[in-house]
Amino acid sequence: MGKIIFSAEKPVTLDGLLTLGKFDNGLRSLDFMCCEDVVMEPFAGSFKVQGMRDGNVYMQEHKKRIRNNSLLIRKARHGRLSGTRDHAYQLTLKVFATEGIDWQKAFVVEPIEVMTDLMGSERMREILTEALNKLEAQGLVGKR
Repeated sequence: MGKIIFSAEKPVTLDGLLTLGKFDNGLRSLDFMCCEDVVMEPFAGSFKVQGMRDGNVYMQEHKKRIRNNSLLIRKARHGRLSGTRDHAYQLTLKVFATEGIDWQKAFVVEPIEVMTDLMGSERMREILTEALNKLEAQGLVGKR
């Protein structure tokens, strides 16, 4: 048997064993003609297909993408606080430039509002006081 060239334009037949072709819609077809006694259930999926030089065809199914499926904990004006499948907390904020608001201020104030809602004002006051003390010690904020 000579060299086999797989082409996208026309179907290729390997000594009556199989026909590899491509339909007008881009779908590839592989038809085994020598295997009358083999019964195979139809299947669909996303595969990587390799046609080897020895005539073997290998199909490897792509892994399914694992989606996050986060669970909403609290809503914010421009985002949300969620719990993720891998037991993490995720804060998402999105401010459009066309809204005409100070996005830098929104990115500081809105998480504080969400966390105050969640933890209570007394616990939030403790955390913010501790954070301000650390900033003062580093010289990034003036003394109160």
